[in-house]
Amino acid sequence: MELQFHSSVIFCNDLLKQREFYETFLNQEIEIDLGSYLIFKSKFSLWQLNDDFLISRELGYSYEHIGNRNLQLCFETENFEDAIENVILSDFRILHNVEEEQWGQYTIRFYDPEGNLVEIGESMKCFVNRLHEAGMDDKEISEKTGYNVKLVKELLT
Repeated sequence: MELQFHSSVIFCNDLLKQREFYETFLNQEIEIDLGSYLIFKSKFSLWQLNDDFLISRELGYSYEHIGNRNLQLCFETENFEDAIENVILSDFRILHNVEEEQWGQYTIRFYDPEGNLVEIGESMKCFVNRLHEAGMDDKEISEKTGYNVKLVKELLT
């Protein structure tokens, strides 16, 4: 049996508000709009369930207000400073401000309008180059990031 990953789905209470957040704030493009079900080109989806959906009947609800406590959507950018400024100027609840992960990447985590955890981080290329510019050689970057030296060299070009 061959299976192909399609997408992750976030169930929404207010699809229009969530759509605006992901389209406008995070610049995600919709690939397919089926009304109550949106699929983004980056292969995650938003779905506004109603009580008639099979999954709603099985779960006993169409929306859980606590957000997804075991899920995080990760986004990376070449323009980390701009992304951080947008997050800080927003009214979104922030889990943590800019921090350096143990492998060297700068990240910030915050919640979307319905309480789902979102991470924005520097792209791999950005943080590897930043470590290099700070004086680390390829081997030191490899040890810090866990990337093999070949990948580090590729990211530095």
